Amino acid sequence: MVLLSYALQLFTATYLSSVLAKAAHSEPRSTLTSNLGPVVNLGWVLLCATSSLQFMRAFHSYAAYAGNATLPGITFYGGIPYIKPPVGLLRFAPPQPLDESPKPSLSNNDVVDARNWGPLCIQQPAVVGIGSEDCVTLNIWTPSNATSQSKLPVYVYIHGGGHYYNSAQGFPANDWVARSNGGLIAVAIQYRLGLLGYLSGSAIRRNPTSGPNNGLLDQRAALEWIQRNIAAFGGDPTKVTIGGERLNDMGGGSVTLHLTAYGGEANPPFRAAVIESPGNDPFYTTDHTEQCFGNVTKQVGCDSALDVVFCLRKASIGAIVSAVNNKPSTCKYEPVIDGDYIPDITTKMLAAGNFTKVPILAGHTAQDGSIFVGTPASIVTDADIVNAILKRYPALSQATTDAMLVTYPPASSTTPWTTQWERAMYAYMESELACWDYYIGNISGKPAFNYRWDAPDPNLLASRGAYVGAAHTSELFYLYDGTNSGPSAFVAQPVFTVFDPSEDALARQAVAWWSSFAQTLDPNTFAAAGSPTWQPASDGGFMVAALGTTSSAPSSVMALRTDDYPRRCAWWRSVGTDLRL
Repeated sequence: MVLLSYALQLFTATYLSSVLAKAAHSEPRSTLTSNLGPVVNLGWVLLCATSSLQFMRAFHSYAAYAGNATLPGITFYGGIPYIKPPVGLLRFAPPQPLDESPKPSLSNNDVVDARNWGPLCIQQPAVVGIGSEDCVTLNIWTPSNATSQSKLPVYVYIHGGGHYYNSAQGFPANDWVARSNGGLIAVAIQYRLGLLGYLSGSAIRRNPTSGPNNGLLDQRAALEWIQRNIAAFGGDPTKVTIGGERLNDMGGGSVTLHLTAYGGEANPPFRAAVIESPGNDPFYTTDHTEQCFGNVTKQVGCDSALDVVFCLRKASIGAIVSAVNNKPSTCKYEPVIDGDYIPDITTKMLAAGNFTKVPILAGHTAQDGSIFVGTPASIVTDADIVNAILKRYPALSQATTDAMLVTYPPASSTTPWTTQWERAMYAYMESELACWDYYIGNISGKPAFNYRWDAPDPNLLASRGAYVGAAHTSELFYLYDGTNSGPSAFVAQPVFTVFDPSEDALARQAVAWWSSFAQTLDPNTFAAAGSPTWQPASDGGFMVAALGTTSSAPSSVMALRTDDYPRRCAWWRSVGTDLRL
């Protein structure tokens, strides 16, 4: 039986290797020849302009995409594939490159309609919806007058969502391009999520045609595609900044993982990073991922198959979705230590200096732990505080939690917390999120800028309650069009849809800072008029982004760390490998 299983696995590996080499590129977009917007031609031959095509560009690669020029001065190109669709026998395979061999000619019939978003990736249904497996695409916003000679800086956004939900559609970047005065190109990527992106187990690791961490590797493949092709859209591949928000463990967490990839790289596919709520990545143990893998194979009916991976690839998408829907609450499909792209625990790699040193803009919100530790009524005793932290870090010993209560003493006139709930919130926030932007900003040896976001997201206040304050992700309301995020945002509104002038003013200030950093590696270069000068983290300061109180002008100020924050962060770093799941 062992020999038969090995023979079947070898046959499957040989067959799939052939599939990987020969699988044709399948476009998720239709080809249209009428009423198209600007076209980026990634082929050898310049297409003749027609009345239905506003302009063409010729570059040395493989395809042509027609964009959407609905917004004045901005062209949107949506749903562009950057790897072969990970479907069928490519399910659970690492990202496979497209055939980018230059074509001898392209006709109007070859122009792919890229005027809209591609499909969502399959989500956890209880959160967003089902989506599609053929979803691994990216979206590009460019100044409409950009050419292959423009060599503009590029900002690449990696959405968050706990590794199991969300998409690029919630983060329209048209406003970034509009406010950069034609000086920036923005990209938002999609990648495999949940079970399809992060399934791990011994069978996955043993099979030569599959592997863990495919969602993260998709992101890397997108960055490599950008290196090869962004010049066609007017971008400079040597001036790429990556960024993301750690929304339930992803986005900002992904950015940090790209910084620590391979233990640090001399020549990464980016030159700078923006990390909104960078965080600790605890990682599940091998035993835990094996249990979750076994649950999937059993639900799909592959637990007794001779080749489990082959069986999972042949399973219907309905069976896969059912497995996602019915997973145990303890099972999460997230990045795991693979000894390659993720060599070790993030905290250990940062402490050892094993990460890519690039300029960084990083920060957190003022109450970044508020939505994770329960309500104020649920945190009354020291035991409540310990239980709130153990839910995130169950491996912490009693000695460590006892030391934590000393590090975070009861509220007094010298502590920034005034209640037991705030004490728990600070412990969670600093262990999981806030300490890492401070830490990275002080050890990279490159220019680094820290912030604390004090302005709440009014949507979160309305849905969660006023107690959450400036909760996790609050800055996204201001950075990505306020209430106007969603599938049609890039054509619906070229301006922020916020609730009052003070929110709009802070949004303008923030986008100017972020886009200025992406363009020049300095948030001050193109800062909005009246903005305070952003001092580097090495000076011990951080920008406090705050709403105005009596006028539309923001109240943002530079501040110095005056409480015991650095000492508390040093203690969390000393905890080290205990910070895992």
